[in-house]
Amino acid sequence: MKIWYQSSSSYGFEPVWDEYGKTLEDQCRAVVRPGTDVHVEGIPVMLRDVENWKALQYYQNAQSMKNMMRAQEEGYDAFVIGCTLDVALAEGKSMLDIPVVGISEAAYHMAMTMGRLFAVVTSSPALWEVYGEQVERYGVASRNMRGPYVVHASEEEIAIALASPDGLMAKFAAEARRAVADGASVIIPSPAFIATLAHRSGITQIDGALVLDTVSVAVKRAEMLVDLRKAGVQPSRRIGVYCQPEAAMRDDALRQFEKVFTIR
Repeated sequence: MKIWYQSSSSYGFEPVWDEYGKTLEDQCRAVVRPGTDVHVEGIPVMLRDVENWKALQYYQNAQSMKNMMRAQEEGYDAFVIGCTLDVALAEGKSMLDIPVVGISEAAYHMAMTMGRLFAVVTSSPALWEVYGEQVERYGVASRNMRGPYVVHASEEEIAIALASPDGLMAKFAAEARRAVADGASVIIPSPAFIATLAHRSGITQIDGALVLDTVSVAVKRAEMLVDLRKAGVQPSRRIGVYCQPEAAMRDDALRQFEKVFTIR
């Protein structure tokens, strides 16, 4: 089994992300079963704090959509969106035949399995807004402790903290404890950079509450969906939100859009 894990970092393109990307690879490979290979890919252009600007997200997300098509064409069995914005999740589910997993959607579902109420501890007010919209869209808002629970840090600060995580993890733990005191029994560290930092630091619980390893959950969900697909459990491709166009129509449409987009 081959799983493509799409990071929202510029791993492989900017040296500042090398340590993060290697840690992410180890984190993914440690949890999958023997015989499952996980390929971690970054994006060439990573806009800092892109969660603040929906219009610019559109262009950044196109990189992930291109890689979705590439992954299927190269024979991968599943595609994991490792960006907690769940970029192009609905589009990917309707476009690809292989399972597509969004790391945030997977985390919310697992959190509800592991506890009653969950809280997202994140790194900026803008991301807190994004996750608030997500839980409404995914129908899980009633189980979410809204907070906000925010540890102010940039993506680069989190990536660099892999070498010396204690300071940032102390701030994370303080926010998590506040969430637990408010009633949360599961903590979701988000974005994925924080989840990997918590994993690297060996943090699995805070004040008795589970700190969810969202990266591992997403990869295992992908592995499970591949198995279920073989058993005939997969979305309807003829009706509903994930229906697909006929292959000829899709290919013709993509050829037309190539006049204005670089799609492949």
